[in-house]
Amino acid sequence: MKLLSLFPSISIVLALVGLEAADVAPRTERPTGEYRVARLQLNEGLRYEEKDGRSPQIIHLAFRDEKLANWWFIGHGWHAVQQHDDSLRLTDNGLGGALELRCYDERGRLQDVAKLTFQVTRSEESLQGKVGLQLTGREKQAWESSVRGSFLKPAESFDPKAQWPNFAGPMGTLQASADGPALVDDLARSRPLWRSESQVPVSYGNAADDRYATRAAGCRSGGGSSSPVYSNGVVYVGFYVPNRSVDTDWSKAYESRRIKYSGEGFKKLIEEMKWNEVEVRAVEDHWRPLADEVVVAMDARTGKTLWRTTWPLRAYNLQTHKHRGTFGVPLVAAGKVLYPSFSNSLQAMDAKTGKALWEFPKYDKTPQTKHWPKGPPSQSPLLMGETVIWSVKDTTYGLAVDTGKVVWENKTERFANHSLRKVKLGDRSLVLVVGHQHYKPSQVRVIDPQSGKTLWSQEAGTVGTPEGQAANLLAIAGDKLVAFRYKLPPIDPKTKKYDKSKVTEHMTAWRLSDTGLEWLWEDAHIVKDEAPHLAIANGIVYAVGKRLVRCLDLETGKVLGEITEEKFPHPSGSTHYQAPGSNPLLIVAGDKLVLSPEGQHGKHGFVLFDADPNKLTLLGDKERKWAPPHATTTAYGRQPIVNPIVDGRMFFRGGNGIYCYDLRKK
Repeated sequence: MKLLSLFPSISIVLALVGLEAADVAPRTERPTGEYRVARLQLNEGLRYEEKDGRSPQIIHLAFRDEKLANWWFIGHGWHAVQQHDDSLRLTDNGLGGALELRCYDERGRLQDVAKLTFQVTRSEESLQGKVGLQLTGREKQAWESSVRGSFLKPAESFDPKAQWPNFAGPMGTLQASADGPALVDDLARSRPLWRSESQVPVSYGNAADDRYATRAAGCRSGGGSSSPVYSNGVVYVGFYVPNRSVDTDWSKAYESRRIKYSGEGFKKLIEEMKWNEVEVRAVEDHWRPLADEVVVAMDARTGKTLWRTTWPLRAYNLQTHKHRGTFGVPLVAAGKVLYPSFSNSLQAMDAKTGKALWEFPKYDKTPQTKHWPKGPPSQSPLLMGETVIWSVKDTTYGLAVDTGKVVWENKTERFANHSLRKVKLGDRSLVLVVGHQHYKPSQVRVIDPQSGKTLWSQEAGTVGTPEGQAANLLAIAGDKLVAFRYKLPPIDPKTKKYDKSKVTEHMTAWRLSDTGLEWLWEDAHIVKDEAPHLAIANGIVYAVGKRLVRCLDLETGKVLGEITEEKFPHPSGSTHYQAPGSNPLLIVAGDKLVLSPEGQHGKHGFVLFDADPNKLTLLGDKERKWAPPHATTTAYGRQPIVNPIVDGRMFFRGGNGIYCYDLRKK
């Protein structure tokens, strides 16, 4: 009995020894060699449902020098496809060798194994030949496809004025840069351009969970729900990956999970599931306590990796399907990438080279692993002149952009979370800090970014949502603060609690000045699903509620129009409308509204409307939303993954990479 009681402490000691031996210094990798992508059309493609009469399919094969770097089978139909092995090489003569793939359903169960053997000749930029395909799993199939294609040229260059350098875009209101090109009237007519060379982990909406960790064999490890951003021809994205230098301490796990996923029980599970080595490692990674923070920069015209910087052991390895919290999104400004880590630190890198510059607070120990982190209080930091603005707990800091040293600190009211925004009043740019706490009035504070002094602080009612912090609660448009604000009913004298069913939520606007807030208007109750959402463009507030988009005049709050449930796509004769639900996303791009009605349960899709509040016409398919033909993923609750639209191109975070589509009308 004494020997058994030592096992937990032994595992902890081993974990600490591994941790002490680990290198925690940030490191940057910059790939070398020529990057080329072959775009091929198979006359009989590889798809989940097809058996007889297979249809043509476009595939992308990307190479670094002669070695395969990534691939994209456009519209393959499986929930997840992972590379198992490859001998495929690009030479001066053509493409030769095999690519083996393993295909999974949404529960991580292996459905099929595919092998493609290429015999393709090359004549300058043209490619032609044949591919032998074998599919085993549900049933055995084999066929041969002719193939022809060429090497992709880089996408057209971007308008230098078009940017999306942070979570909410160039204006902080989820509006694309002005004067962009006209977009297609049907998203199905958008053109796939590239998949990123770098693998990007799946997000929470599709990730495994402790209740069903076997799903990790198919989807691999989750990596948070940060959004890609764009600046000056480069796309940046942050995520975390499990760190294998620290062993799992099974003494802290539920007994049923310890028995199933460790020791003899895990060996039995491996045999039962017939996992290969990579799948076994993916399930092991699910249980590791700590993770590395990673930021990747990629060429916006090709998707090739420019650099990858890793900050070891900076994050809690949260592997779950249900993260009801926030997540950091990079800010790219002044030649730097400023990334808020999952543990609420700020990591600074050179935007061009990826070189690690500083982090705040300085790293001195690994993050706690006793409870789930909720994520950083605000999505992206601010840069005001030479000062970076960031909040940690009850303090807002001004940091020197070149060194990360504290220039000033401002003790704000002690709230659970803060929203940081930039506001310009006259010729002065100021910091707006809004504190949020469950069922307590919010405090709005304006700070001078140079001195850190508070200019004024004023109560604004219960700004936000009663369930907790959400990412897109408020926005600044000119001198106006627009926010969701909820109202509580009287406390029940018997239960001493609020009746949550009687809480109402309203779009509210204030005018900001050098001296304080002036209330302007409040809209009627708007029912939300789980997380509220808003965008502002051209003097119109677009408030997204449950099965509703309401358009309000920014100056007066007058309702200008609504997109009600029956106006959203639905099959003919059906009452199943693809209207906004949990964790939606709405972006205003030119004269279009690009709306993802649901961003929580793993399958993202988009609908398109005319942005004119007098029209609000549904564009494109009237029966179903557009599902981009790549591996899908979503966040879970309270912060959608924002897919930036820049100069008519849209960057999606998919289930295994960043994907770029051309939405421009030709």
